Amino acid sequence: MKSFAALFSAVAAVLPIVAADFVPAGSAAHFFSTQNTSLVFAPDAGSQDANLVAALPGDGSPHDITALFVTSGTGVPGQLVYADWCVTAEGVVPGSSHQTLYIVDCDPDDEAQLWTVNEAPATVSNADGNCITLGRAARGVPVTLGKCTPALLHLQTWDPKPVSG
Repeated sequence: MKSFAALFSAVAAVLPIVAADFVPAGSAAHFFSTQNTSLVFAPDAGSQDANLVAALPGDGSPHDITALFVTSGTGVPGQLVYADWCVTAEGVVPGSSHQTLYIVDCDPDDEAQLWTVNEAPATVSNADGNCITLGRAARGVPVTLGKCTPALLHLQTWDPKPVSG
């Protein structure tokens, strides 16, 4: 059985991969879709249980709902934070009717809130081998959790750009 890393290495050899910008720990970033570079993933509201959707990026100010703080930086598992809420995969099942990601109160001990911003390929993944996925690149479309696979890689690549609001 090939490992997750081996599969992505094989795909990297044949697909053009966007190298993610380095995101320092504790800084905010817009996560631009590589399918439609005018869209980012963000909560659809500034409230508990708001769904993640494709949205136009904000201005990078402290009140920008589309600028998510990366607690641990590129390559290190950490939380993606807006205000007091974190992106979570709790109860989210790839390939099911419950696959939309959402935000909840941050809990540093909750493994469902840990994400790694990967540099190459430029994905955002969790420890379960799932990636943040945008099935259709259009404003308002739910952002889901999908298995990190070569077949879905074109839906799972993001270009995080640090913001300075």
